[in-house]
Amino acid sequence: MGKTSLRKRFMGEGFRNSYQATLGADFSVKITEESKITIYDLAGDPSSKFLRQQYYSGTQGIIMVFSISDRDSFHNLDSWFTEVRSNLPAKLRVFVLGNKDDLRDSIDDPVSEDEAYQYTDKLADELGSSISYLSTSALTGYNVDNAFNKLIAEIMYN
Repeated sequence: MGKTSLRKRFMGEGFRNSYQATLGADFSVKITEESKITIYDLAGDPSSKFLRQQYYSGTQGIIMVFSISDRDSFHNLDSWFTEVRSNLPAKLRVFVLGNKDDLRDSIDDPVSEDEAYQYTDKLADELGSSISYLSTSALTGYNVDNAFNKLIAEIMYN
């Protein structure tokens, strides 16, 4: 759905049309004037669930990604939130990113921003926690830096 592409775009590595699926975990470190940020890119396949659980310890924020062109990925957010809730603190900072916004006008039935906002509002109420939503495009870079920087700011200043 674009997790690796988004991470690499944020790290200044640009965009490539093809990436292999993440096996296990990959990570990047970004050093800014204010902090050192480690971003883990965890495999999403069901067989990696145990491995993912090992990386949740100490997590201060999480980005969940779905493709606006793939309704199944949007509906799979429920299972991801179930996993996150059982492994992470309730007051965790969460951003949901609807990736591939560059395709919005060229596909049939994209996940609308209204749907995504309604979904994240509903989850925020259920969790009693703040959940933010942004549309992004790893291809064009649209909102990528904005999403990561907002999450980092929330972690650092709240």
